Amino acid sequence: MRRAAALLALVALALALVVPAAAATPRGIRMGLAEPAFGSPDPGLRGEWLARARGAGAELALLGVNWSAVAPSAPPAGFDAADPADPAYDWAALDGAVVDAVAQGLAPVLNVQSAPAWAEGPGRPSAAEAPPGTWMPQPAALGSFARALAARYSGGFADPADPGAGPLPRVRYFQVWAEQNLSVHLNPLWQGRRLVAPRHYRAMLNAAYAGVHAAQPGARVIVGGLAPYGDAVAGGSRVPPVWFWRSLLCLRGARLKPARCPEPARFDIAAHNPIDVWGPRRGAVNSADVSVPDIGRLARIVRRAVATKRVLPARRKPFWATELWWDSNPPDPHGVPLRRHARFLAESVFELWRQGAGAYVWWYLRDQAPGAAGYAATQQSGLLYHDGAPKPAYRAFQFPFVARRERGRLLLWGRAPAPGAVVVERRTPGGWVRLARVEVGRARVFLLRLDAAGPLRARARQGKDSSVPATVPAGKGGPQ
Repeated sequence: MRRAAALLALVALALALVVPAAAATPRGIRMGLAEPAFGSPDPGLRGEWLARARGAGAELALLGVNWSAVAPSAPPAGFDAADPADPAYDWAALDGAVVDAVAQGLAPVLNVQSAPAWAEGPGRPSAAEAPPGTWMPQPAALGSFARALAARYSGGFADPADPGAGPLPRVRYFQVWAEQNLSVHLNPLWQGRRLVAPRHYRAMLNAAYAGVHAAQPGARVIVGGLAPYGDAVAGGSRVPPVWFWRSLLCLRGARLKPARCPEPARFDIAAHNPIDVWGPRRGAVNSADVSVPDIGRLARIVRRAVATKRVLPARRKPFWATELWWDSNPPDPHGVPLRRHARFLAESVFELWRQGAGAYVWWYLRDQAPGAAGYAATQQSGLLYHDGAPKPAYRAFQFPFVARRERGRLLLWGRAPAPGAVVVERRTPGGWVRLARVEVGRARVFLLRLDAAGPLRARARQGKDSSVPATVPAGKGGPQ
């Protein structure tokens, strides 16, 4: 009797799933990777890992720009900080990274951090109290550097390493700082019980925005992604992201009441680092924190700021997720088991996509080698082990696929490696059987919502590429 019921359920499921693709074309989400080797001074190593990033399906390469390393340690006489050709600058490593990334078909995202000592503010405390490069970075100096950076990668600046090869590539995306709600990245956060970092960061952001757009009017300036969790007390070393965003955009309290704002924040793309401790479907407990499912908390603030002109230009701001990761086990014995690691990656892409995120950046491509302190001080979040062998997460990044049941219906979502036909299959005792065929366009995203009961193990396939299978148990919800 049980076997007959199971067969009937499978037949019903197959009938329910053989449907045409939805008429509306789903919007896309761009996939990116961060990897320390992208910035290596060794051209061979750098080129190898940028090529592997492209092979993994990345479209964006997040490249760190250490302002203090590019700029002179002390400005010489006549130094012009806004001139990308000033001989006091050392662009060699960054030039190589940008050239190699573009050669692999990757769009660079340049993330500026760490001010040189001469561009920090007055009254600097000890390095133990404020790490180098974090103390009140001077907005005017940052604006000049941002102008030089955007001009150098405007698509019209001759490559000094090979003048006959034409200009350096154009870079369109520039991100200003990262996790500036943490005292390890920006100081001071507080003056007594008064939150001061957002106001200072607004001045930094606006100066960088002016510098970038002076050199490249069509470029896009991205807000530094905030860390997801904070200390909900005045004077802490971590400011909750909701508090930081409200202050940055001159809005007060849960009702987002507009405050006086003589210099509204200026940016083109909002960003957040929704690193999630427990898994991509479990939101932050504190309402002032923002993990993967909670992006709406920040999107609401940004929409209100646009409506009240507390942010300029006063138009819709896309949201990017600029840092996500979970360590895996193996190799880290305290990490997430490999299958769950891959599932978390795919689920987080979907959860962010459904909340409107336009880009997703995973940290890292490759596991770091354990240091003297073991795995605790390094990241084992790679799509690849340190020796280059792929984890299941590699396939999940190339071809994220999610199957779950919501409100009694079956949801199948995925992002294919390329435009074209995608076949969705279910697992049966006799093997994989086709359930549906969909055509995906340039966005490469497909979404099916179907009436179907019973458990399901499914995967998506495009040519020789297939996703990591996803399982939906009987009853409510899906795997977590």
